[in-house]
Amino acid sequence: MMKKYYLTICLLLAVFSALAQKVLEVTLDSSTKVTTDGVGGLYFAGTKDVNYRFSQRISPHGDCIDVVNGYAFITWYKGGMDKRNLMLSRKNLNVPNSPWISIEFPHKHVGQSGELLNGTGIRGDSHNTAAIGISTIDDTIHIIYDMHAYRASSLPNDFFNYSVSLKNKAFVPDNEFTLAIFNPKQNYLKSGGDYERMTYPMIHRADDGSLIARYRQGGSGNGDILLAHYDGNVWSNNWLFHEGTLALPNRNNMYGGERFLNGKFYSGFSIRYSTNNDTNTSNGYMLNSGLYYAYTNGIPKNASIAWFDVNDTSITLPIQNNINPNLDPVQIAQPGDDYGTDTFPKSSSDPAWTVTENGAIHFVQRVDNKNVHYYKLATDANFSSDVGGVIPNPQTRGELYSYKNHVFMVEIVGGKIIVKTTLEGQNNWKIAHVGTESINFDHFDAFVTGNKLYVYLMQDTGNNTPGVGDKRPLYFQEFTLSEVDAPVEVDNLLLEAEDYTTASSAIIVGTNSVASGGEYIDAFAASQFIEHKFQVATAGTYDFILFAANRNRDDSIMDIEINGTLYDDVLIIRTFDWNVYLETIIPDVTLNQGENTVRLTQRRSLSSEPDKIEFELKSALNTNNFNIQKVRVYPNPSTGIFNINSPIKNLNYKLISTQGKVLKKGVLVNNSLDLMKYPIGIYFLQLNSNHSSTVKKIVIK
Repeated sequence: MMKKYYLTICLLLAVFSALAQKVLEVTLDSSTKVTTDGVGGLYFAGTKDVNYRFSQRISPHGDCIDVVNGYAFITWYKGGMDKRNLMLSRKNLNVPNSPWISIEFPHKHVGQSGELLNGTGIRGDSHNTAAIGISTIDDTIHIIYDMHAYRASSLPNDFFNYSVSLKNKAFVPDNEFTLAIFNPKQNYLKSGGDYERMTYPMIHRADDGSLIARYRQGGSGNGDILLAHYDGNVWSNNWLFHEGTLALPNRNNMYGGERFLNGKFYSGFSIRYSTNNDTNTSNGYMLNSGLYYAYTNGIPKNASIAWFDVNDTSITLPIQNNINPNLDPVQIAQPGDDYGTDTFPKSSSDPAWTVTENGAIHFVQRVDNKNVHYYKLATDANFSSDVGGVIPNPQTRGELYSYKNHVFMVEIVGGKIIVKTTLEGQNNWKIAHVGTESINFDHFDAFVTGNKLYVYLMQDTGNNTPGVGDKRPLYFQEFTLSEVDAPVEVDNLLLEAEDYTTASSAIIVGTNSVASGGEYIDAFAASQFIEHKFQVATAGTYDFILFAANRNRDDSIMDIEINGTLYDDVLIIRTFDWNVYLETIIPDVTLNQGENTVRLTQRRSLSSEPDKIEFELKSALNTNNFNIQKVRVYPNPSTGIFNINSPIKNLNYKLISTQGKVLKKGVLVNNSLDLMKYPIGIYFLQLNSNHSSTVKKIVIK
């Protein structure tokens, strides 16, 4: 199939740069290991219903991270199953290279229905998360943990677990951060209250430093959501926020959560009706259904504070949901109706959601194995929605967050952290960060405050053997969020992969809404090729950039020939998703004025799908290039600190992996570059002045 060929030349003048759209930049500042050698976080290795119930995940899980006053606090359980102690770790982020300090509590995870305590079984329970919150009124640490609808009659000492520090102990020096700063464990927040049958604890901090505790009382499809307030001295009584223990068929439970954002307290959730798993009496959905939204302008210290729906109309507490949507006070959408394909549409996860500082609302949900996105600006009357593509997947257990007018979500795809972002009120998702660590991660929790993103992760060791794979390393990563001008493309050449000039037989052009121009090369088989002939106005040195999807293989390779120069066995970066197109770069290729030719030949059959090719001008020919021989990078190899000896100051640089991925870019400061956070290996360092470019191979040892 030969298609008409189009060549796009984008020339954006610098005078318009002030009008460039802002994009979200996510920069990894540090990655540290929380656990020491020989110690790991608890993981339920083994077989479902034998070694664990529901899920293998327990550390990190739930509302297990808080960052305040420059300190990070995380909770976890100590691995393996013979340990299971509750753990609290703290790191002083204000001090470079400060260590993680950990406290081991005597309490041990009780297991499914307490069977690990009474010796009746060996199963762990993933519901038994450990929530943490720091009150800045009195600098106390609060942890609510290890519960799954237990009664005092069955677990009299462990049905509800609460540990609180002494006052003014949250930020003590590291040598004082020990178990001695904590009071003995309690089975209540307020003496005399009812704390039986609680699950899913969360702790939220208000702007005044007070805390809101929340938990479910009851069971799946038949539970109430209770809130309580800590004022710096005592906890209030529990009060009813959402009532699910209604008469059938309206009996339900709320799946979601609440957050303080921009001075308001929001709730976003779905509903699980008790009849959802009964095909005879189901209301039409399996597991969770609907998207719901409510907010209050103050701190919800009790049930008397005013709450509002999406239309800013006052609502009455407690919230009571009804299978008749006309009687549901806070439902904003029903994804099962809009995008469900099964007889009973299924949403198994909580919705991910956020509200931006401008009041834009975004929800992401999973329906019948499709990601759906609902969104509206504050000025919009109704929600828009989209499905598929690169919309984030809430089953990664991430959450939506916002920074200024940007919405973003953290995912783990193929063991690597990916951050996807879109502008508020839009569905134009882009990838802002892809992890390059040599290790893979299994799951995570995240926390955002100000312009910082913190991601708390467990390593995927690949070992699922009970007694061996039940303790895994924990990591903590710190990112900076910033707004930058969208890249200004100067003399860039864009070639759509499907607009080839010649090609081998049986080339298939596929359609995908997230591909450039909506099309890409599908089912690219071994030895197949596509060739483009194109005109260039400015001869010079360019970066060749191939955007391609590669879901499955770490060894996807192509031969790429540019004007007779063969670059063989080019490794195509793995994207872990056919809807994600990432850059593979060959730096410093030469294009001639007039006609040029590029040919892509697939070497590993069906391992990648090309979307587009870009040539980015680095330097025009016949200019006063700086002499490559006068640029020296030393020491090389290095442990991570490289000096650049050059007659030109303020060089731009790009650090590029051997797979062609740009890992870091910027302007050299004092002709020195700190790359100590990157793993041992070989890299390419590209250096640019206004009209010149060179690439040096460097080694981090």
